[in-house]
Amino acid sequence: MVFHIDGDDVRSLSRTSFEAIDIAEANIEEWIIQNPSMLGEELLVVASQYAKFDRTTERPDVLALDPEGKLVVVELKRDRADNTTDLQAIKYASYCSTISAEELQQDYRTFWNERGDHEQLTPEDVGERFAEFLGDEVASTAGDGYAEFALDDRPRILLAAGSFGPEITTPVIWLEREFGMDITCVELEAHRTEGEDVYVSSRRVLPIPEAEEYMAKRREKERQQSRSSTRAERAITVLLEAGIVEEGDIVVFDEGSVPDDTDRRFDPDDNFWRGRITGKTGRSDNVKWLENGAEYSFTKLAQTVLEETTGREFNVNGYPYWRHTKYDMTLTELRKTEVGDIDW
Repeated sequence: MVFHIDGDDVRSLSRTSFEAIDIAEANIEEWIIQNPSMLGEELLVVASQYAKFDRTTERPDVLALDPEGKLVVVELKRDRADNTTDLQAIKYASYCSTISAEELQQDYRTFWNERGDHEQLTPEDVGERFAEFLGDEVASTAGDGYAEFALDDRPRILLAAGSFGPEITTPVIWLEREFGMDITCVELEAHRTEGEDVYVSSRRVLPIPEAEEYMAKRREKERQQSRSSTRAERAITVLLEAGIVEEGDIVVFDEGSVPDDTDRRFDPDDNFWRGRITGKTGRSDNVKWLENGAEYSFTKLAQTVLEETTGREFNVNGYPYWRHTKYDMTLTELRKTEVGDIDW
């Protein structure tokens, strides 16, 4: 049972179907374009009904990018996922595997410019958006065109539907465990009050809890392998070499990035929310967590803090989450600031 709480007023929400309340699949697609966090994670929507494949008219519902630089192929079903939903998405993922980073940004620019929701985007605008979304660990831009980053050639698959039967969940689990395919299933549920107000909730149903440890280890391995490839110099290296930050400097978790559903009160003086820069520039030793004295990368520590306070898994880039106490700026903001612009 789901309840809507408004002060002392508690109203039960009755689960219904999207069909029953006259919601079309196109409506759900538009909701996701406008608010992709509905799918339970941070995504940058690149296009919908993507139609640039050779020799086929098939189109994935939504094409997006996650913070690790992986394409995400989103396949939507308004009600129960049918028997071919997973196969459709696998085909779309194979079609998308050859898209380059520049092509993806060109497609993003075309899609959003054609919608006319805002001023026309230039390549520089798009490059800045992608670089900001992906963070300094993944992307770089000189400000004169599209961002540079290594686009993973193994797209993720995200299936979103009103419900999933064993004809979908069984092959998905098998593909994950035996072949390492990154497939997520998210149930979208419609609820209605007695006053006919409609609410939508989302719930990840796969990977199932029993597979979480396995999937977490596999994703961490992929992150490490991806980061060992050629990419922009890490923000911490640039900041240390420029003398902007030093060994021993304190960083505090950015209060604005604390999730609404955290079960721990934010306190900038609490060691749980604080770290000390180590002065090291490896992949896992940039910052010492004052809570336990262990060393992490800024990304891994951000993920650890977020996961411990919410019980949910996060896939984020770390630099925007840590604020330097001396400058009162995040490490991402510091990275973008020229040395001469800082008030010493």
